[in-house]
Amino acid sequence: MAKNKLKKFNDIKAYKNVFEPSIEDLKKHYSLSGKWNELVFKNNNPIVLELGCGMGEYSVGLAIKYPNKNFIGIDVKGARMWQGATQAIDQELTNVCFLRTRIEFIEHCFVANEIDEIWITFPDPQIKKRRARKRLTHPFFLEKYRHFLCPNGQIHLKTDSQFLYGYTLGIIEGHNHILEDADHDIYNAKLKRENLGIKTHYEKMFLNKGMEITYLRFRLNLNEGTTFFEKVYQVARQVPIGKVTTYGAIGKYLGSPRSARMVGWALNKSSLKNVPAHRVVNKQGLLTGKFHFDSITLMEQLLENEGIAVIDNQIQDMEKHFWDPNKELS
Repeated sequence: MAKNKLKKFNDIKAYKNVFEPSIEDLKKHYSLSGKWNELVFKNNNPIVLELGCGMGEYSVGLAIKYPNKNFIGIDVKGARMWQGATQAIDQELTNVCFLRTRIEFIEHCFVANEIDEIWITFPDPQIKKRRARKRLTHPFFLEKYRHFLCPNGQIHLKTDSQFLYGYTLGIIEGHNHILEDADHDIYNAKLKRENLGIKTHYEKMFLNKGMEITYLRFRLNLNEGTTFFEKVYQVARQVPIGKVTTYGAIGKYLGSPRSARMVGWALNKSSLKNVPAHRVVNKQGLLTGKFHFDSITLMEQLLENEGIAVIDNQIQDMEKHFWDPNKELS
């Protein structure tokens, strides 16, 4: 590792405006969750997140422009984050700080309604299909944001990727989120938008290459997550003892044949809802959800207690035990 990087890592460990919780801290209960204004900013101003903040230019730029708002830049790259954190210290900005963590764990960092606004600036578009779930506007992440974003809180996406721009428009339409603004080329648009003039290091690179910069602003559909998840639970509760169904079968019954993963996410959160999640498996009969039970063997034990044989993590005689909601509940 270069000496310069080592110095930056050592610097941010000493910075009071940078927080680096361990994964264990986040999973137990992060000490700042629900207390960012009380313990860090010392005020009750709205909090704005910048996800994938890189060098922190947007967080710092917005903090300068809006002294009555608080800003948190989030990224896993400490050496990049050093620049924004250092600039904030040099300019004596008390309304901006940085959180070094993986965004996959973001719901552990905040409590319900703690965040007022989200900016996603020039994230990796993750173009390969197998990496779709890593896109920061994928439903997987949008459901995480729902955990802590205030009702009607805005989400901004600013990107050079026409692919990610189009993908996100599709997600917004497909899930009935509320699109408030969209432009595929903001610097050649007649409408001049507030807050889009801040240019990050990467944006300047893209502009020098003649690339167009896109922008979206939207709000989450307040009913979509709860309604879909509850519908999943309603179907799962009707699976009889000694029978199993699949994530895809439930999704198809609910009119979303490509939502098997979303069904899985819903069942991962069902431990307090009296839902027999052990009776839902993947299409091959594999117990892919076993890691979300209290013990790794509990799902298999529950199935065997109901007379369903499991060998090598797979249900035997899947056809015999399969319960299809598309036939049984039609």
